[in-house]
Amino acid sequence: MGKSDKILIINGSPRKNKNCASVIKEITKKFEENQIAYKVLDVYKMNIEYCTACGACEKTGHCRIKDDMTPIYEEFNQSTGTITVSPMYFASVSTKVKTLVDRTQSFFSSKYVLNKPSIDRDKFRLGMYIAIGGQPEYKNQFLGGQLVMDIFYKSINTDLEYNLYLSNSDQVSFEENEDFKAKFNKSVDEYIYKIKQNNNN
Repeated sequence: MGKSDKILIINGSPRKNKNCASVIKEITKKFEENQIAYKVLDVYKMNIEYCTACGACEKTGHCRIKDDMTPIYEEFNQSTGTITVSPMYFASVSTKVKTLVDRTQSFFSSKYVLNKPSIDRDKFRLGMYIAIGGQPEYKNQFLGGQLVMDIFYKSINTDLEYNLYLSNSDQVSFEENEDFKAKFNKSVDEYIYKIKQNNNN
């Protein structure tokens, strides 16, 4: 793995020591055990302005706003994967995650408006989305967030192969939910295997 190649882990929660933090702690532990480079993006600690649909990126392929999002564009480009961990806010991802997603409009514009991609479209990148819902499971509980993530991962040219949903976390935490943890561990182990296989090619 090159110096700039790493997995980006988006922490979409403002809360410390809760379910999203526990999930990320387990992921980073596994990454360290397998010598997988990573960087955690704590979006609630970052200054990321809202997309205003100003249209500048449709002319340049780049966002005109200069803030903490600015270096992340190149980090997405150089990454070998992105994992998004987000609580559910009104049936979608958290506010700051959605703000980050909206700002990747510049990638979309560079690819589909200008036909001059500002992100390498041929690079291997592997994606995972983990959604944490506080309520008991119900139909379409995670659909809103999933639709956002599907578009986001296409925007950053990352194959979203893993989607994990944890329901009822207000009553049964990630640490206590053995069924979910089994699915989680299997998926993360597979993710690591694929990353390592790519690095060895």
